[in-house]
Amino acid sequence: MSENPNSTSGLAEDLIRTIVQLGASEMHYKSLYEKTLAEMENGIVDVADPQELDVFLEMTSVYRDSIIEIADLRRKCMLHLFEMFDGDRDAWCNVKHLGIASETAFEAWQASDDDPALLDIATNINKAFIKAITQFLGMEITSCASCLNEHLRAKEEDKDVNEI
Repeated sequence: MSENPNSTSGLAEDLIRTIVQLGASEMHYKSLYEKTLAEMENGIVDVADPQELDVFLEMTSVYRDSIIEIADLRRKCMLHLFEMFDGDRDAWCNVKHLGIASETAFEAWQASDDDPALLDIATNINKAFIKAITQFLGMEITSCASCLNEHLRAKEEDKDVNEI
């Protein structure tokens, strides 16, 4: 496995972050798509005006295509990560959903006025995500982020040694 020795994170950790961010991007495009459809359905857009309708139809098409494109990228990253380890495919969807939930809960806390209850929720969702990702990667199941990072680095170092 070729990796930049000057990287601050391991390759697997970077891929996990990428997967979560791509999933969050999918959800943002989904929200934009649904908002645009709702504006058309609720009369905010004058569907009788061909020009206005064309603009909104084009927007829905762009959003739908973006959802498909981003989902495909996320799946490729997930597959690449899965293939790096001897994992558990049954955890695939949980990783996706809990990763998105973790990021969304963290964003909710960031949008709050430092609400401790929202921070607690985000922290607990992240622990559930860590458990799902360790299962997905075929590792000892843990909810400890620090333990996950140690396991990832050890696994990557083992692969590097075995490839020499």
